[in-house]
Amino acid sequence: MAKKKKIYSLNQEAVKYCFDKGYKIYPVTKDNVTYRVEMTLGNQKATLADVYNQKDIHQAIADVYQMCYDKRKDK
Repeated sequence: MAKKKKIYSLNQEAVKYCFDKGYKIYPVTKDNVTYRVEMTLGNQKATLADVYNQKDIHQAIADVYQMCYDKRKDK
Protein backbone atom coordinates (compact mmCIF):
# COMPACT_ATOMS: atom_id res chain seq x y z
CA MET A 1 0.00 0.00 0.00
CA ALA A 2 1.40 3.41 -0.95
CA LYS A 3 1.92 6.08 1.66
CA LYS A 4 -0.41 9.04 1.54
CA LYS A 5 1.15 12.45 1.20
CA LYS A 6 0.56 14.74 4.13
CA ILE A 7 -1.50 17.80 3.24
CA TYR A 8 -0.33 20.99 4.89
CA SER A 9 -2.89 23.62 5.70
CA LEU A 10 -1.63 27.01 4.57
CA ASN A 11 -3.88 29.97 5.27
CA GLN A 12 -3.71 32.12 2.13
CA GLU A 13 -4.86 35.23 4.01
CA ALA A 14 -1.99 34.81 6.48
CA VAL A 15 0.54 34.43 3.66
CA LYS A 16 -0.83 37.48 1.84
CA TYR A 17 -0.73 39.52 5.04
CA CYS A 18 2.90 38.54 5.71
CA PHE A 19 3.95 39.31 2.12
CA ASP A 20 2.17 42.68 2.20
CA LYS A 21 3.86 43.64 5.48
CA GLY A 22 7.29 42.59 4.19
CA TYR A 23 7.88 39.46 6.25
CA LYS A 24 10.13 36.78 4.78
CA ILE A 25 9.76 33.36 6.38
CA TYR A 26 12.03 30.53 5.25
CA PRO A 27 13.92 27.46 6.48
CA VAL A 28 17.63 27.51 7.33
CA THR A 29 19.91 24.53 7.87
CA LYS A 30 23.57 23.80 8.48
CA ASP A 31 23.65 20.06 7.92
CA ASN A 32 20.59 19.27 5.72
CA VAL A 33 19.18 17.16 8.56
CA THR A 34 17.90 19.68 11.08
CA TYR A 35 16.08 22.84 10.12
CA ARG A 36 15.04 26.05 11.85
CA VAL A 37 12.60 28.72 10.73
CA GLU A 38 13.95 32.21 10.15
CA MET A 39 11.88 35.39 9.87
CA THR A 40 13.07 38.72 8.51
CA LEU A 41 11.33 42.06 8.42
CA GLY A 42 13.48 44.77 6.93
CA ASN A 43 16.82 44.61 8.75
CA GLN A 44 15.47 42.62 11.68
CA LYS A 45 16.16 38.88 11.63
CA ALA A 46 14.93 36.24 14.06
CA THR A 47 15.70 32.53 14.06
CA LEU A 48 13.17 30.50 16.01
CA ALA A 49 14.60 28.10 18.58
CA ASP A 50 12.58 25.04 17.57
CA VAL A 51 14.38 22.41 15.50
CA TYR A 52 12.57 20.43 12.78
CA ASN A 53 13.37 17.61 10.41
CA GLN A 54 12.81 17.58 6.66
CA LYS A 55 9.29 16.16 6.97
CA ASP A 56 8.07 18.72 9.51
CA ILE A 57 9.61 21.96 8.24
CA HIS A 58 6.79 22.76 5.80
CA GLN A 59 4.15 22.59 8.51
CA ALA A 60 6.37 24.68 10.78
CA ILE A 61 6.59 27.43 8.16
CA ALA A 62 2.81 27.36 7.72
CA ASP A 63 2.44 27.65 11.52
CA VAL A 64 4.74 30.69 11.61
CA TYR A 65 2.70 32.42 8.89
CA GLN A 66 -0.44 31.77 10.93
CA MET A 67 1.20 32.91 14.17
CA CYS A 68 2.31 36.18 12.58
CA TYR A 69 -1.17 36.74 11.12
CA ASP A 70 -2.94 36.01 14.41
CA LYS A 71 -0.59 38.22 16.39
CA ARG A 72 -0.90 41.33 14.24
CA LYS A 73 -4.21 41.15 12.35
CA ASP A 74 -6.04 43.30 14.92
CA LYS A 75 -3.51 46.15 14.82
